[in-house]
Amino acid sequence: MSTDTPLTSASRLSTRLVLFSVLTTGIGQSMTFALLAPLGREVALGEVQIGLIISCSALAFTLTSPIWGRSSDRWGRKPVLLLGLCGYTFGCILFASVFFFGLKGLLSGLNLYLLAIGSRVLMASLMSAAPSAASAYIADTTSAEQRVVGMGQLGAARTLGAILGPALCGLLAFIGLLAPLYIAAGVTLFSSILIAIVLREPQRTTPRSTTKSKLKLFDRRYFPYILIGFLTFFAFSMMSQAIGFYFQDRFLLDGKATAQALGMGMMVSALMSFFSQAYLVGRLKMAPIRLIKLGLPLLMLGYAALIFASSIVTLVAFLGILGLGLGMGSPGFTAGASLAVGPEEQGAVGGLISACPAAGFVLGPLIGTSLYQLDHRLPYLCACVLMMPLIGYAWRFGRTNQQLQR
Repeated sequence: MSTDTPLTSASRLSTRLVLFSVLTTGIGQSMTFALLAPLGREVALGEVQIGLIISCSALAFTLTSPIWGRSSDRWGRKPVLLLGLCGYTFGCILFASVFFFGLKGLLSGLNLYLLAIGSRVLMASLMSAAPSAASAYIADTTSAEQRVVGMGQLGAARTLGAILGPALCGLLAFIGLLAPLYIAAGVTLFSSILIAIVLREPQRTTPRSTTKSKLKLFDRRYFPYILIGFLTFFAFSMMSQAIGFYFQDRFLLDGKATAQALGMGMMVSALMSFFSQAYLVGRLKMAPIRLIKLGLPLLMLGYAALIFASSIVTLVAFLGILGLGLGMGSPGFTAGASLAVGPEEQGAVGGLISACPAAGFVLGPLIGTSLYQLDHRLPYLCACVLMMPLIGYAWRFGRTNQQLQR
């Protein structure tokens, strides 16, 4: 557990730079998700092929995050963070260039598809170092009392990137479909330069680990937080992949109207998530498990409400409830896992917790769209039902924790 270190102006600047680096990669990631569908159709890729690109990159992110987390315990936070930022920059340029050659007719068919998957997997494998190191850095520079707020700020930076990315895509699309990706790579490169010049390795209360021992996934200290994080994002990914079709089919919208309604809904969801992470978490000053116990019922309510949405306005409002619940729960399981281990294990547990969202997106989108084909309401019904035992599990785990602390 980190000791309480007074925040100097230099340390505040370093923390802001770390948060800015998370913001830049968040912008780039959300830009990629916003552009992948139109880019894929421009080069004659089908919906399933595009979905497989996302699943493969999510799997790569999931597998490599724990490795980079352990590496940051051995090598330090700054080197691993820089590696992730530079890896994202290189991978983003490579991924955009594959589609550049595809749009020019120089690449097509299987060759283009394999290069697109390969470049995206490479980008995910390298960039996964950044959130793992950033999470460990925040853990190193905050006390136990500050940890929830620090993790909330980290989540808020990521969420703000999700808000700004699609908006910037719209502003930059007039230059060309690929322009946002190249600009995102440039901004991330700028962030990595600032990190290299300004950031100092945080003080550690224990020496850097020289062993290669892994944290066990099922370690009782933090596994409940890992499980809650994974299932939370698994349910959310089922919803998010099918919600565009739900907008269109439920209200008989054309493509343009669907894009506008979906964009508004996801924007409201992201704004509510940002509000809860950046403001409410700090104001409420709750323990991690209490944030989780508050966030999960909000998610269950949001999923159930989607089934009964009678208008686009109500559907957008219900997505806002989901964003609020996700924004409350995410800092809870992130900070909870961090507080469960000592300073020498912050990188390793940061890697595990950073893998939770990506792990949820490996199979969640495929299952969500498959359920949607059976019945339009099934993805949201299943997500709602999944929250019920998860809420019970969180309450039981919370009581067990309280008894152990007495």
